[in-house]
Amino acid sequence: MKPEGGFGGASFTPPAAPVTRALVAVCVLVQVAATIGGMAFSETLASHAALIPARVTGSVPSSPGDVPAALTLLTSLFLHAGWIHLTLNLTFLWWVGRHVEVEIGRARFLVLYALSGIIGGLLQVAVAPHSTEAVVGASGAIAGVFGAYAVLFARSRARARRVLGIQVSTEVATALWYAATWIGLQLLTAVAFNTGEGGIAIWTHIGGFIVGLIFAQPFVRRVA
Repeated sequence: MKPEGGFGGASFTPPAAPVTRALVAVCVLVQVAATIGGMAFSETLASHAALIPARVTGSVPSSPGDVPAALTLLTSLFLHAGWIHLTLNLTFLWWVGRHVEVEIGRARFLVLYALSGIIGGLLQVAVAPHSTEAVVGASGAIAGVFGAYAVLFARSRARARRVLGIQVSTEVATALWYAATWIGLQLLTAVAFNTGEGGIAIWTHIGGFIVGLIFAQPFVRRVA
């Protein structure tokens, strides 16, 4: 498995990836609507549909018009803190998503994407159960796709080593380098462009990435 222009280093053009395209399209359409609606509409949309940990845990009550708290684990994946945040996320989604979708299939890709976003969101809630800070963005879901990409296409870029007394394989070490790169870019973009992600929900990235690492190979093995 060697993706085009990817870390595998070989030239390969994957077939069309309709699920990846659809996810990109929906995120763009939501951002267009938020932009056209103006600041007030954008803030209202975020307040009703963003993931707010305290709402999920019941620490604060829901308000009229709010999306059910559990459902915000999904709706928050389609909201972004502006065009810069959206562009960074969708660039990575398009880059890795189409390759992973081809390898594991459309249905499994969608499951991986949603599951990564949900687990990432739940981990963020677990770490900060009383936080009223709105969490938006597809970062957790994309981190899961990134984790799967690392497992499926990594080519021994890092040496096997021991971390905290645990032997880490070459593949896992490479995947961890990918994770560090992805999260680092998120943080640098937040600081450089003030996207509103200065208080970035780092645990959504970590949770999503772990899901990708766990499910990548099992999903491939089950493809007919």
